[in-house]
Amino acid sequence: MVYPHDRVGDDMPAPVKLLVVSQHAEAFRQLLHNAALPNLEVRAAPDPAQALPHCDAAQVLFGAPDMLVPLLDHCPHLQWVQSSWAGIRPLIDAPRRDYRLTGVRDIFGRTMAEYVLAWILAFRRDVLSRANARHWDDSPNGSVQGQIIGIAGTGSIGAEVARFCQSFGMQTRGLNTAGTPTENFDRCYDSSSITTFATHLDYLVALLPDTPDTDGIINHSVLDALNPGAVLINAGRGNSIHYPDMFRALQRGQLGRAVLDVFPEEPLPQSDPLWQMENVTITSHTAAPTSTTAIVDIFCQNYSRFQAGDVLLNEIDFNQGY
Repeated sequence: MVYPHDRVGDDMPAPVKLLVVSQHAEAFRQLLHNAALPNLEVRAAPDPAQALPHCDAAQVLFGAPDMLVPLLDHCPHLQWVQSSWAGIRPLIDAPRRDYRLTGVRDIFGRTMAEYVLAWILAFRRDVLSRANARHWDDSPNGSVQGQIIGIAGTGSIGAEVARFCQSFGMQTRGLNTAGTPTENFDRCYDSSSITTFATHLDYLVALLPDTPDTDGIINHSVLDALNPGAVLINAGRGNSIHYPDMFRALQRGQLGRAVLDVFPEEPLPQSDPLWQMENVTITSHTAAPTSTTAIVDIFCQNYSRFQAGDVLLNEIDFNQGY
């Protein structure tokens, strides 16, 4: 359906044509309708096939990157793409780059912190075993206080995870491209010092973007530097793990456990051996649920900026990939 919030008159510019493509298209469409953005016409489709007839008029695309990529070459008037995901690798990898690309940031930090701390506390306090106890066991559990957590990726999400961890008395290390000091981290390391960053960590949390520089960055040298029995949590992007190296580290006990939320191929095939490993937990890309309301709020802010010719929020540098 189309929602022309402002009619075109003699002194009114033609409305901006927006095409929303997402499995949440109907929810996004309704929220945009309620927002009553001026001079905007909205069409929405749940998949690329249904969106294709509307591409010729579209000036703005909004939605899931993997659904938008096959439409790019069918949008001759395209000026701006707003991703509904934090990850934008499909759009970065696409050859077309003559438009402005914006991502989603600053809305996943708290839910990601809940996810990371929930698993850390579950392991440290032996919650999973005690939940199924059928006999008395008063052996003491450990505390996370004083343990060292390394967070690869110190953006808004990583910084919020670090803040929560510090509140539990944990020592926090961060890894970013240049080793830039970041709030809530006791110390930050540059990407060339990743082995030093990983040395004696009790927990390694990967929250990295999907770029060529992060492909397989969590490899044998990083895993061997961890404290024996350390826990790996990957809730960033599936490309950052070197899976053969992780398998070997899990099999020989250098890694005590791995909690994996994201994978290069999703859904993870049922035939994948990770499903059968007792010290691997798979959480099926549920670490930081997407809030459709929050994402539409970001679009609305950017639409106002787009109309005014201002700098857009969370604009992506195609060359850097973030």
